[in-house]
Amino acid sequence: MLQVNTVSRNRLVGKRPAVLPPSRQAFFFSPEAASIDQPSPAQPAITQGMTKHAVPPPASGSSRDALLSTLAVTEKGLSDVEALERQQRYGRNRIVFHRAHSQWLMLLKEFTALFPLLLLAAALLAFFANFLSPGDGYEMIGAALTLVVVLNALVSFYQNHKVEKLMVSFLDYIPKQVALLRNGEKVILDAEEVVPGDVLFLQEGDKIPADGVILEANQLLVDESILTGESEPLFKTAFNAVVDNACMASSGATVIRGNALMLVTRTGRTTNIGSISELSREVEHDLTPMQKEIQDFVRKITWLALGIGFTFFLAGFFIGNPFWTNLVFAIGIIVANVPEGLLPTVTLALTQSSLRMGKRNAVVKNILSVETLGSTTVICTDKTGTLTRNQLHVESLYLDFTEIDANDDERLRDNRAARTGLEIMALCNDSISVNHNNNHGQAQFKGDPTETAMATYVDKQGGFDALRSTFELRHNRSFDSDSKYMSSMHATQGGTLFMTVKGAPNVIISRCSQVHSEGLVRTLHEDEREHLIQQANHYAAQGLRVLALAYRVVEQAEEEAEGLVFVGLVAMVDPPRTEVPAAVSACRSAGIRIIVISGDKAETVSYIARKLGIVSRPRVIEGAELAAMSPELLCTALKNEEVLFARIAPEQKLDIVEALKSMGEVVAVTGDGVNDAPALKRADIGISMGLHGTDVAKEASDIILLDDNFATIIKAIEEGRAVYENIRKFISYILTSNIPEILPFIAYVLLPIPLPITVIQILAIDLITDMIPAIGLGNEPPEADTMLQPPRRRDERLVSIRTFIRSYAIIGMAEAAFAFSTFFAVLYGGGWIWGQQLPGDALLHLQASGAFLATIIFCQIGNVMACRTSRQSAFPYLARLNRWIMLGVIVEVGFVLIIVYTPSLHHIFFTAEIALSTWSLIVLAPFVIFLIEELRKLLVRRGVAWLSV
Repeated sequence: MLQVNTVSRNRLVGKRPAVLPPSRQAFFFSPEAASIDQPSPAQPAITQGMTKHAVPPPASGSSRDALLSTLAVTEKGLSDVEALERQQRYGRNRIVFHRAHSQWLMLLKEFTALFPLLLLAAALLAFFANFLSPGDGYEMIGAALTLVVVLNALVSFYQNHKVEKLMVSFLDYIPKQVALLRNGEKVILDAEEVVPGDVLFLQEGDKIPADGVILEANQLLVDESILTGESEPLFKTAFNAVVDNACMASSGATVIRGNALMLVTRTGRTTNIGSISELSREVEHDLTPMQKEIQDFVRKITWLALGIGFTFFLAGFFIGNPFWTNLVFAIGIIVANVPEGLLPTVTLALTQSSLRMGKRNAVVKNILSVETLGSTTVICTDKTGTLTRNQLHVESLYLDFTEIDANDDERLRDNRAARTGLEIMALCNDSISVNHNNNHGQAQFKGDPTETAMATYVDKQGGFDALRSTFELRHNRSFDSDSKYMSSMHATQGGTLFMTVKGAPNVIISRCSQVHSEGLVRTLHEDEREHLIQQANHYAAQGLRVLALAYRVVEQAEEEAEGLVFVGLVAMVDPPRTEVPAAVSACRSAGIRIIVISGDKAETVSYIARKLGIVSRPRVIEGAELAAMSPELLCTALKNEEVLFARIAPEQKLDIVEALKSMGEVVAVTGDGVNDAPALKRADIGISMGLHGTDVAKEASDIILLDDNFATIIKAIEEGRAVYENIRKFISYILTSNIPEILPFIAYVLLPIPLPITVIQILAIDLITDMIPAIGLGNEPPEADTMLQPPRRRDERLVSIRTFIRSYAIIGMAEAAFAFSTFFAVLYGGGWIWGQQLPGDALLHLQASGAFLATIIFCQIGNVMACRTSRQSAFPYLARLNRWIMLGVIVEVGFVLIIVYTPSLHHIFFTAEIALSTWSLIVLAPFVIFLIEELRKLLVRRGVAWLSV
């Protein structure tokens, strides 16, 4: 509960008021209608200096006639001929939020990334090797690699095509039709027909289709939050000699209340919203961390393959092999080093993760964005609608010099001013009940946000319509920006007239001469007046929106609001979402910093950030201060963990993102307005709002939150971290089999032994037996400590030297040793002696080669089980079902049994039936590999860092 340490309540209400006649006592009545509350100060045009006028801007100090003549238009509006001429000059009133992409170019793009190009190059080498040495199976490797690239491209294209269709479905932002003045008559036309000089008719609920100047206005209240980020709607007044923000309206804004005539000055891309859309297109989007990591991995694996191939190409000369034999052998080494199954596995893992995020209300436009979230170090978030509900509610009441929490029903019932306060909130209110049968059993209201908040609160306490039903509305004075209050006159059934008033606290308190206290009306003393002003300022300093409530008995319906009886203060706020505090706590545990960047006022931003636990002692930087900062000063300010930003313009949000990126941060930005689009596009990961977000924001973002909920971002970050870890796991898993695939070729060249494995067998491992378990690793749930780890460092590689140590030097060598042991056990068991040449189709050779292949596949079973965790022991995970991994194990075992015991497949896969005694070694392989990997992870947990992956 909020407290103000000023004059004590006992002193303020200690005087016993005299008993007043009935007409002067506090009263209870019941509601009917009225108007609005105070507006927020006008904010400077956010796009000043960014856009050009389609026509010369009207000069300040000019009359309405001069304004019309500037645009060469009369009071009758434009004629059809003039409108057509201007449309040819300025273009149609159209903003392209999303340029449709050519389907063929989208498909072609899938083949031009570095990894597909590597696989296609390997395919060409395989076809060339087949040309040099036909019959060795190289043509099958070339065909398989080409097929892998094509299938991967089709899967990725399908995902992007779905997103493309989704974006096109969003493009309904500009209204379809508008009412305007043509040839002196009011007509309804397509919004694209609007040109500079047109006079538009605006009414409640309209989206404004162009920029312009208000010529006439009747209580016009406009929501410009998509441009300014300011959550509070603004009153607009008619042009009166001076052109300023108060009489200008922007395309994309929504009329909350009232009606107006507007003279159009700018259309299409020259409007504020169009200029920001163009600015967002000019912003360059960096490669995602995953794209950079894949490129780094491809470079490493390419140089490694070329290095090993070239080394053994030269070694072949030293042992006397001819040139073409050495070339074919080198090509085999190079192709064997290329992880053919990695590309489709990465794509499928990211696609599956995208689908899981979709079930969590996050639409992923680019599947590579999934992993980027996992590496996020800073989240720059908007306030309204993301951290908060985007719906005002009554937070606190100050009645009879007592502060009452709005949720404390018991204290509210005990307060003798409460009933009167509720009645004023109901009567002095223009909200309309629109739904009485919703799931929550309460009415829903349409109108100004502050009024609907009070109506909702009154309805909860006793019924909004019930309170209003016993009174008859006689007169209503709407809120205006000059008087800063609204009033309404209601008559009781007995004919007594009551004026109810609400408005800015300083204005209302100054108009009060009496106060409702202890159930009676008495004189309001000066020290009490000062105390009430202090209390109102205290609320405002915390970012709450404050209104004062008052009333008096009147003789006639149109009396001035003077000599009022003060009843209380109502403090309102757009409350934080209930799930956000836990999400903020999760961010802290995960080492992710949250920076609130809002167009709202500093007090409100500070209040929400403190209430959510984002900061404790905030340092708030407002737009004007930020504008005066150099990039160096901004970077210095951003080092303060408690910094917040308020009253921020769109280009300034972009500056903040640029500064954070220059500091080495991986930046995620949330936004819903047009003003957020440039920053969304420049960020490492842009997150737009699906419910209330604009099309420009959705177009610029990488991920769309369907529920506009900050907590969804944290779930997505956990998913992103899991994806990164899973990709690292299956890369480590896939790379492991490279060693037992490569070493046989090297041994065959250097030693007098039969070839242990063939090219076809390598292809079977990479594209048949390793694929499904790798996909299973890509679908592993996050480890228990995923969100307790700090974000990975910028210099931390997806595939590092430690990955190669684990895959090549430890597990890979263990698998190769086990496979060679089985291979020689079969050979020696069949009577082979060292140096003896065996024909390629000799039964003993086929049995030994089949045993070598089976051992590698069984080793990979132990490897995939061990790879399910990166740091923790995998023993507990053995009991957790992963359907993909289990399917993979079944396929691996089934595949080995089929190719070993099906005679018709022996000549294809170079195998033969294996003796039962040999299976005792093969079946032991997965357990040995699993235990070796468990020992490595145990040493890592005990501090042996160089063994970590």
